[in-house]
Amino acid sequence: MPEYTTYSPKEIAAFQGLFSLAASGKDFSSIKVQDIATAAGIGKGTLYEYFCSKEEILSSAVLYALERITDWLESQLSSHDSLYKVLDHFLEELQTERILPFSSLAALCSIVSSEQRKQINEQHHEKLQYISQRMRLCEQQFFEAGRRNGEIASELDDSFCEYVIMSALVGMAGKNLCAQQQPDSKPEWHMVRQLIFRSLRP
Repeated sequence: MPEYTTYSPKEIAAFQGLFSLAASGKDFSSIKVQDIATAAGIGKGTLYEYFCSKEEILSSAVLYALERITDWLESQLSSHDSLYKVLDHFLEELQTERILPFSSLAALCSIVSSEQRKQINEQHHEKLQYISQRMRLCEQQFFEAGRRNGEIASELDDSFCEYVIMSALVGMAGKNLCAQQQPDSKPEWHMVRQLIFRSLRP
């Protein structure tokens, strides 16, 4: 089992800086280490104390975001047996991203080339597999609880449930990215909730 990763405040600041640059629509190839340092509010030299390159910041930021989301899902398992309650809390957190950097991760992935994603998968294959297994276990437990509670139609399998939820979340994340040029636009998370719930219990 891969060792659990801990991050320093400076590393997290670097990730948040990269997330903000991604959300602004900058292409990853045009982002410089100095840009990340400026967005993070730390010196470029300090950044190099933690990372060797811009690419290392990218791969670490992806792992950080995935771990945070998985940690949160696991914590919800001990607090709720209702899929709908978990989804409600998830959507509430996404509005501020105080805990869950889901939209930030979507923004980052949107500016990274397929070749860079492939490199991340190759460099961190074991870690990504471990995170994926943890997340899959959470999903299975939540979906089983949803069926027991009548929140999910019994004939819908886990793959369909996952597809519905991810499609709704990624769709809204993409919509938010497109709305960056429109300051008055606000995330319509209530519509995401309605779409998911109506799809899982038709």
